[in-house]
Amino acid sequence: MVKEDTAHTGEAGSKVLVKPLPQILNELEEQIKAADAAVRRANESAGLAEQAAASAIAAAEESRLVGERIAEEARLEAQEALSKAEEALVKAVIKRLSRWDWIATLIVINLAIIFCAVLIAFALSKAS
Repeated sequence: MVKEDTAHTGEAGSKVLVKPLPQILNELEEQIKAADAAVRRANESAGLAEQAAASAIAAAEESRLVGERIAEEARLEAQEALSKAEEALVKAVIKRLSRWDWIATLIVINLAIIFCAVLIAFALSKAS
């Protein structure tokens, strides 16, 4: 019975023990080289990712500055347009007031003429 247990456990270990030590060492060396290559690729990828992140940050900052400049230019142009609109409104109001002043003056003159005519008519009616 002991031989069966040993044989059974010997099968699992036989894969390692069957290979010669130089072959095992060669496989370990290949795995170490593959791991080194993977580390180098990972470091290169990390460097590229860092450069891409720096480029993205720089582009975002440039975009922010351009956006701020455009917003400031738009604000100034809107302010200028508002000033021109206010000026045009004031001119239009003054122009209308000038017309209305003339109209008001003519109405006052007409009312004065009518009032004088009524007074003359009243005076003539009392005189007769």
